[in-house]
Amino acid sequence: MKYDKSLIVLFIIQICEGFSFYGLGAILTLFMTQFLNLSLSFAFLVYGTYFGLVYIATLFGGYLSDKYIRSRCLINAGIILMGLGFIVLSYSASLANPLVQTHSYFYFNTPEIMLIISLMSIILGEGLLRVNISSTVKQVYEDNEKKVESAFTLLIMALNIGAVSSAIILGLTIGEGNLSLYKYGFLILAVSLFIGIIIYNLFRNKYLVNSKGEIVGIKPSIKLESVMDNAEEKLTKQERNHVKAIIIILSISLIFFIGFEVIDSSLMFFAKDYVANTIPFVPFRISPEIIKFIEPFGVIIFSPFILTYFNLKDGDENESLIFRIMLGIIVLLVTYAVFFIPCMMADNNMTDVSIIFIIIMELIRSTSEILILPIGLSIVSKLSPAKYLSRLLGLFYCSLAGAYVVSGYMAGFYPNAESMAHKLFGLIQINDFKIFASVFIVMYLALFTATYISRNKIRDLME
Repeated sequence: MKYDKSLIVLFIIQICEGFSFYGLGAILTLFMTQFLNLSLSFAFLVYGTYFGLVYIATLFGGYLSDKYIRSRCLINAGIILMGLGFIVLSYSASLANPLVQTHSYFYFNTPEIMLIISLMSIILGEGLLRVNISSTVKQVYEDNEKKVESAFTLLIMALNIGAVSSAIILGLTIGEGNLSLYKYGFLILAVSLFIGIIIYNLFRNKYLVNSKGEIVGIKPSIKLESVMDNAEEKLTKQERNHVKAIIIILSISLIFFIGFEVIDSSLMFFAKDYVANTIPFVPFRISPEIIKFIEPFGVIIFSPFILTYFNLKDGDENESLIFRIMLGIIVLLVTYAVFFIPCMMADNNMTDVSIIFIIIMELIRSTSEILILPIGLSIVSKLSPAKYLSRLLGLFYCSLAGAYVVSGYMAGFYPNAESMAHKLFGLIQINDFKIFASVFIVMYLALFTATYISRNKIRDLME
């Protein structure tokens, strides 16, 4: 694939978005517990609600883009709202009262009110930004589906570059326990967004154009569609089939990301309790917090190789997309199979499980994300009727929100004294780590089997 200047502009904007969005994710829980003195359980609740609402907000952003407001305006509005949210957070970080006792609900004091306002601003801004960046990709490369798929893969890579970069820079800026420095951390996140908005507005008219040289994002999708067809006409049979295929892909993605996120939320606790954080034969220690960034690092490393391989591969395009989805499910299944080994060790009361297992597992998991996430976005953008493009992309992100909710419930059965008092879905008693891992192994065997059996039906709907 030729890396044209359109993609470079979008790539830089995605790095800025990933830097700010995932940078906040890395320090939000610590900020709430150490600075605002919220209890850990309540901080996790706020954290999960925040991430879930971000993905739900993309549906609103998609609706506005399809019906009323041009996407370039929504991208600018999204970046500004997020930047303002981080500035408010920075100010709230200078107002905390260390005498406030730990509490499991909001006191609605000034710092907490500012936290709520800032998170609402960031949620709305991210909802406007992310879905309209995705729709811009489709509009720029509308005549080349291969480029759409490749562009989404590289933009997922850009998000992860931003995530890893923010972890390093915020770690150096804030350090451990330096509460007075949080305000500078939030300001850094705001600055990254304003760099993004400057780059976007400098180059959008020149480089964000389609194959005909037309500037994209200057009209709502429904107006673009009405140039060729009446926007009020009902969907054709082919379009209805495409929407059915999208719904099936969304369902597969939802189930996939449940187990994907369960590992993300529970692995740090497993590492703290059972993993020796020294790498064999290397005088280097990995803290449990750093483990969280092995997976995005793997995305950065492996994305170009996977992208190159599938770009060189010939054959039916729809069949290739379905194959990649099935391969992604298998890779996540292998991830849990590898996880099963340290789970057995933990059940035998071993507290020095080699961190090599965790590194291998996270690198394998990163390849599953590369195989599934950009393909899901590519299929939705390819099959969506033009007047519903942004809304259906928003619906894809909503499926991720659903995965966050269900994964939060299932991660709550991470084996400990509290979780053993309940049954998963009222049916499965999870008494040890082997059972915990086995639930997901069976789950993804079933998902792969169902996808394999229905692959021809999905392909026919995509025609």
